[in-house]
Amino acid sequence: MSTTDQKVASAISAQGLNFTYNAKSPFAKHALVDVNLNIEQGEFVAIVGHTGSGKTTFVQHLNALIRLQSGQLRILGRDLAVKKPDLKALRQEVGMVFQYPEYQLFADTVLEDVCFGLKNFGVGKEQREEMAREAIELVGLNFAKIKDKSPFDLSGGEKRRVALAGVLAMKPKILVMDEPTAGLDPRGKREILSLVSDINKTQGVTVIMVSHDMNEVYENANRVVVFRDGQIVHDTTPRELFRLEEEIVAMNLEVPAMAQFTNELERQGYTLPDNCKTVEEVYEAVLKLKEARHA
Repeated sequence: MSTTDQKVASAISAQGLNFTYNAKSPFAKHALVDVNLNIEQGEFVAIVGHTGSGKTTFVQHLNALIRLQSGQLRILGRDLAVKKPDLKALRQEVGMVFQYPEYQLFADTVLEDVCFGLKNFGVGKEQREEMAREAIELVGLNFAKIKDKSPFDLSGGEKRRVALAGVLAMKPKILVMDEPTAGLDPRGKREILSLVSDINKTQGVTVIMVSHDMNEVYENANRVVVFRDGQIVHDTTPRELFRLEEEIVAMNLEVPAMAQFTNELERQGYTLPDNCKTVEEVYEAVLKLKEARHA
């Protein structure tokens, strides 16, 4: 039995991961320095850090867009330190959604575009069209109405959904998203993140999200990993992280508005559960605390 057939403890396991751009040259830059990180299957993890912190270099290792230089990296039990890893199988299991993924749409119809990856992996026409239908419906689009449309006639939010459907059609076990809401209006951002969160919860897909928007991180991720100068400096829950307001600001990151509000409530003596992140959740929690105080 191969390692990928066995039940594995972690979706992602990195130990002593190092990477240097332009190694052995005067322009060498150490992008990753002894990174150790385990991510369990089914987690929703946000990767954050200022530009050049190493976060993008790290996630590009996850489906071997960047090949391993030194250290250990296992993805779903698959050892990427071996001389010739099975990249085709790896890239079926790890779906990558790049920034502005709609720029990668190119086919004449939505159906053709969503089927493209499946076709490349040798899936037959009937089966790939059925898998495409499932993926298109999973992202909240009407298959019958949209399948024959040109991707270029869609709205920005619809294009983003079609691009996501093309990745989900491969049925990845890990979904890596680099700034998934970049360029979308507030409604489009909420819809995409709600969709991704639902896929994480209902399908059990592990989600790794790189984002500069700390409000999105705070409201959606279960765990936040902060990179600085190629190293992990924090690995904790969103609530715990954003209690460290001064340190977060010093790293050129923003403290989410709701985190600031909740921190102030805690300074006033209202200690709320860590899963209270939205206005509605905080309101309900404060009401319960007030009722308990006056009981």
